[in-house]
Amino acid sequence: MKPKVFLINNYSMERAYSLWEKGISGSHHVWGKVELDQRGKVEMTVFPHEKYKILNKIGRLFGIGHLDQQIRILLNVNKFDILYSPYSKSNTKLLLFLKAIGLFRKPIVVTIHQPFWMGRNENWFFRLYARQYILNYTASIFLSKPLLEKTVDLLEIPKKAYKDKFSLAQWGPDMTYYERYYIKRNSFEDCDFFISAGHTDRDFETLIEAFRGLDYKLKIFCTPKTIPKTVDIPPNVEVDWEVTLSYDLVPYYQKSIAILIPLKYPKSKEGCQGMTSLQDVVTFSKPVIMTRNPCLNLDIEEEGIGYWVDMYDVNSWREKLRILKENRDIWLEMSDKSQSTFKNKFNSEVFATHLESVLLSVYNKDNNRP
Repeated sequence: MKPKVFLINNYSMERAYSLWEKGISGSHHVWGKVELDQRGKVEMTVFPHEKYKILNKIGRLFGIGHLDQQIRILLNVNKFDILYSPYSKSNTKLLLFLKAIGLFRKPIVVTIHQPFWMGRNENWFFRLYARQYILNYTASIFLSKPLLEKTVDLLEIPKKAYKDKFSLAQWGPDMTYYERYYIKRNSFEDCDFFISAGHTDRDFETLIEAFRGLDYKLKIFCTPKTIPKTVDIPPNVEVDWEVTLSYDLVPYYQKSIAILIPLKYPKSKEGCQGMTSLQDVVTFSKPVIMTRNPCLNLDIEEEGIGYWVDMYDVNSWREKLRILKENRDIWLEMSDKSQSTFKNKFNSEVFATHLESVLLSVYNKDNNRP
């Protein structure tokens, strides 16, 4: 028999799946379901995200996010074998508590891409709490080796406690994008601006300063909540907060010289910031300039697809921008390596292969199968 898996998240997976079905979004935003459906060894069902909003309002009074979803999971406990939650901390709190006291026995598989209990890990009580919290998951798939090592170190987790629970996988873009966009890759001469899109921990202010006085164009795509605070935006910089769907950004990515990922965050919050934007880098075979983030699995300089800059370093941004704008051969080499990285090591099939292995292993152990 195939394991029956319920997929939940802290945002609507029904919407993410619908956008994929319509060709508007990639399969990687459904976190492996599409690829596993195609392989046929796991039966994965998208669980309805929200039904009774009043329950979520009640849950927030007690510090429990997505209470509605978790109660409905409990009411459907006999309809699945494994619960899979890519964004887990905010929508599994009640289930983990019940699991800890033996009232919820189903395996829970999660992905980890942000640090646990940011800024509190130095406190012994919170360290103990966070350690027990993460070990209560049946399996945790880390999307970054440095983050896995950092978690083990900060929470002082002994190897015997995590060796059968923690694993490492590379989350990457929809593999069908390879042929869809690579064959339509624009030439260097047809690319005439830089692009930066995103909303999590973005430092658009430093990026804008880097472009001030340069004869290069920059297009920033953000959300209404992440509009740059810069008052006097120079004429070579455009800011757009109305284009929000990744599908609508495609023509802009295709005509861009390079993708820029400026980040700012406290050390305690360091995780996989910028990971989603790196999907776009390899999808469109573009070079990248990015604020240094040691927690990412992909080292853009080692892969030869771009340059790191230090946080808030305006001069370093300007230096790297000039290199890519004025050196066609460097641009071509980085574009080719970006394409190769996508094809060989950074794609949805790589992630799905590991996820499938973890889910099958958890299912077999839970059912005492060899």
